Amino acid sequence: MNKFYEVMDAVLKNGIRSYKVKNSKVSLPLRVEAANKTRSRKTGAIGVVRSKEDLSTPSGVKGYVVTSLETLLEDVSLVSHWNPNVFNYIRYSDEERRFLKGHEETNLQQINTFVVDIDTKKQPYTEILTAALDHSVGVPTLVLETPKGFQVYFVLEKPLFISNQNDFRGLRVAKRISENIKQSLVKVLQGVDISCNDFGFFRMPNEHNIRWFSEEMVYDFGSLIAWSKRQDDDKGRGLFVVANEVREHDPTQTAWFQELLKTRHVKGQSGQLGRDNLMFTLALACYSGGKGKGETLDLLDEYNSGLASPLRHSEVEKIVRSAYKGRFKGAHQDYIQELLNEWGSHKEIAIENPMGGWYKFKKEREDRKRSHYDEWEEDLLQYIQQEASLDQPIHWTTQRELCEAVGIPRSSFNVLIQQSKKILIKRVGKGRTAQTGITSVAVLLQCALSYQQTHRVRYKEAVDVLSSEQLNKRILIDLIEDVKWFLEKRGAKSITGKKFNSS
Repeated sequence: MNKFYEVMDAVLKNGIRSYKVKNSKVSLPLRVEAANKTRSRKTGAIGVVRSKEDLSTPSGVKGYVVTSLETLLEDVSLVSHWNPNVFNYIRYSDEERRFLKGHEETNLQQINTFVVDIDTKKQPYTEILTAALDHSVGVPTLVLETPKGFQVYFVLEKPLFISNQNDFRGLRVAKRISENIKQSLVKVLQGVDISCNDFGFFRMPNEHNIRWFSEEMVYDFGSLIAWSKRQDDDKGRGLFVVANEVREHDPTQTAWFQELLKTRHVKGQSGQLGRDNLMFTLALACYSGGKGKGETLDLLDEYNSGLASPLRHSEVEKIVRSAYKGRFKGAHQDYIQELLNEWGSHKEIAIENPMGGWYKFKKEREDRKRSHYDEWEEDLLQYIQQEASLDQPIHWTTQRELCEAVGIPRSSFNVLIQQSKKILIKRVGKGRTAQTGITSVAVLLQCALSYQQTHRVRYKEAVDVLSSEQLNKRILIDLIEDVKWFLEKRGAKSITGKKFNSS
């Protein structure tokens, strides 16, 4: 029951009272203390039902109102479904107080969690964990097993409080995030219900149906917004819908953009702006013009295929990724002019470019430095994901080759490794013969998850450690030794040398 209390507390985020107003079994001092804490915040209500059939009776939802965690804990064995997101109020629609009303989205007080309903057991819950890690926002906070499948909770670090300002803008943003989470999982998992009510009734957690819970795996709403925007890139839509929005200037409709798009013999050499520069300029113009990343990649891929000396497709993808990192506002006017002089038809073309371009957003020195490290860390993690595998999670190379592959200076690489909580390295040897083994927490988590079918205890230890935001280096070293053990048991390449360290 202690675990159940932790689950309820983590999900509800103090959205309802701790104890009953009347007939509470808790001592008076504890009730007074809790009442003093709740005076500074608003509390709401949730609805619960005793069976799934009660959700769809001819008279509506048949259930009762819960306004305290104490009541919820007492009734857990009697309840089948609940509202994990708290409403301002829920009332009864009949005099007998059997049917509920008020559980509409516009009456939400706070959003605590996003829930994905999966209506099949064709894949085990461990596959859901790895799919969420690889293809969605990350490892879920809670996974419940239902009679026909699973329900997956992504709990917020802090609740999102809903108001009617700007036509419930916060609610609309939350619904878009919920939609994108479901869309990201439907591509890789069977049975994902994309039509499920975002903030309706879901299975009640109990001591029998909880298959996974990690209170550390909670999500910052700002980070979810950023993630959702990236998902929307390829769909050509924005996260915030503004009625009658008109883009005053679209660089892709200018004469200079169309002129550069016609070039075919662009090559370039030392000291000369060539294919990479031209395509990066086109990509930045698309970015500042509001084009989606996928749309831009299609455009540049078509342009590249028409060149006399085209780039590899992977290079085109890299150019688009770099342009869409948001470090620059748009294409620089001087570069546009030089590219036109070098590769254009030498017609006189006016450069309309009010965005300026290739100018970085002004930030404080400390923030600029941090953003660079964040970008390098992201590039390095992507490199590790491509090079490592479940059978051999440690990728061996030299530090020089590694830095060249990622495009990071060695000095910055060393600083990044010291401060990163997601990347682990192991150095063997000295001088020219030195080898660097590199992996990530995510790769090791995937190894542990994939192996847990026959080594459940080791799996749980791995996940418990890797789910923590404050990683304990000593325990993490022991975990890697465990990973080494079960990989060698599978006949994988032996991992030799000293233990991993992050220095």
